[in-house]
Amino acid sequence: MGKRKALLGRVSDVDLRLLRIFQTVVNCGGFSAAEIDLGIGRSTISTHIGELEGRLGTRLCQRGRGGFALTARGKKIYEASLGLMKSLDDFRNEVNADPDSMTGEINIGMVDNIIWDKELRLRNVFREFSKVASNIDQTLYVLSPDEIERRLLDERLHVGIAPVMHEIAGLSYTYLFDEVNYLYCGRGHPLFDRPDADITTADLVKSQYVKKGYAVNSNLQQANSAMGKRVVGFHVEAFALLILSGCYIGFLPEHYASVWESAGEMRRLLPKRYEAVVSFASMTARGRPHTQAQSAFLACLHSAVHDHASGKAVNG
Repeated sequence: MGKRKALLGRVSDVDLRLLRIFQTVVNCGGFSAAEIDLGIGRSTISTHIGELEGRLGTRLCQRGRGGFALTARGKKIYEASLGLMKSLDDFRNEVNADPDSMTGEINIGMVDNIIWDKELRLRNVFREFSKVASNIDQTLYVLSPDEIERRLLDERLHVGIAPVMHEIAGLSYTYLFDEVNYLYCGRGHPLFDRPDADITTADLVKSQYVKKGYAVNSNLQQANSAMGKRVVGFHVEAFALLILSGCYIGFLPEHYASVWESAGEMRRLLPKRYEAVVSFASMTARGRPHTQAQSAFLACLHSAVHDHASGKAVNG
């Protein structure tokens, strides 16, 4: 790399931009995986990382057929950059701490199809939040529960809304609502027209089962262990698609499956035996003070849940 041109004195906007790109590449585990998050192609990402390496005078990562890996120096610079960005964010949040003019940013992660949950009217949450968030940069992500947890832990997300499959020490949870899941099959499946009384455990074991590709709570884990051949999925829409094919059985939220159930395209299997209750919560990183935007969004979220639980009428 030649003689090191270590960043001394000033850190320019260009340096910060390149460091943020570098952080995203590391968080995603490589150039290809970072394309979606960054919204740019691999060749452009490679150019930016090369420019950062040139400015720092050191190689940050190995890339090629052997895969992506940080160098020893790259690991130290990555860790230092996290501290730098946190300090900048803390400074910005302190400067922007004006209750009459809320600014800043908020990154929110949620699981797919949560919009259909009647217990959590997210449209009302964002309607109320918009009244105070006109100057806040919002970014919304639809992610699997384990990805939401990872992004909260590495501070890429400020708030997560997801089912609590297992509590992680580095996260704080606030209960929102319970979601009931049942075991379903689709029209055309051998069990679709068979009465529950005639369905045996052996019938279920012989069926192809859609298994969630992330950790699940004890309710679902117990049901999973009783099933046979498994096909892995990561999102509710994927589970529904496979079940509707008539070739698979799997768990779906009751409120989500009701559309196809009422149309005769799905049916519940042994609902008294296979019922799984999943608790949803808002999640934040433990031990880090909330930003103004974070506190405002959480207040709107928890207020909406309280209003629903108390039976208060809301629009939408």
